[in-house]
Amino acid sequence: DVFTGDSQSLFGGFDLWFGEKIYTSIHLLGGKTWGDINPGHNTFRIGGNLTEGYFTQRPTRLFPLRGFEDNILEAKQAYATGMEIYWPLLNVQQGYKTLPLFLHRLRLGTFVDIGAASDTISADDTLIGTGFELVTSMQIGWGRVSSFRVGLGWPVMQPDYLDESGPVLLIQLGNPL
Repeated sequence: DVFTGDSQSLFGGFDLWFGEKIYTSIHLLGGKTWGDINPGHNTFRIGGNLTEGYFTQRPTRLFPLRGFEDNILEAKQAYATGMEIYWPLLNVQQGYKTLPLFLHRLRLGTFVDIGAASDTISADDTLIGTGFELVTSMQIGWGRVSSFRVGLGWPVMQPDYLDESGPVLLIQLGNPL
């Protein structure tokens, strides 16, 4: 990914979706830097919200870990993984008066996120967050399909040197432009 001076970095990930009425999503992201470390440039961070919105885009070196604040830990290597299950609540399928807004389905998303960032990752460095989100898909502007999420996340497990508490509010509207 990045080759600068006396260092190089590599990172990537994947998402896996399956299910019909009840959807399950599994994601995994990881990265490592070799050589000289320059904090904020070739390091990886964990923490914060999984989603992105119309006005925000998550940096590629920030791995999501809901239930914790953004950029909670930074190191030369990091990973974040999680599982989310979407439970159907309501099939709305209607708009509101003449506004260019059409709501599709309302779902409850329950999640568990696990991650770590350290120079030598071990089980003692692991952070776990859990929570729930209300998720709806919607059409805005006569054809732009987006999503709206609002929820809460809590830290369940963290290293002794952290003292995070919840809940952390999670809000997302749309996809990045």
